[in-house]
Amino acid sequence: MAHNGLGAEEARLLLEVISRAGIGGKRLWFHYFSLGGHAREFEVAAYLHHCLGLPAFQGDLLAHAANELVDRQPPLRAPYTCELLPPPGRSTEE
Repeated sequence: MAHNGLGAEEARLLLEVISRAGIGGKRLWFHYFSLGGHAREFEVAAYLHHCLGLPAFQGDLLAHAANELVDRQPPLRAPYTCELLPPPGRSTEE
């Protein structure tokens, strides 16, 4: 298992992405595993926290799993006033 500066940077950025997206490590691991990943859940957790290196292909498969999960989430966006107002003819108390 390779653990070099590039792998550590990939793991750091991966952890940042899943944290911002609210994707837990267990959910990431399960999706990664369903895509054919070989690392066990505790190995993925160790990788994300720079305690264990993974082969480049496994790190890329984790990134792919994370990207698929992020793509499934609705994009974050700020609402406009008109989106917060009730439709015409409806009161705010309904």
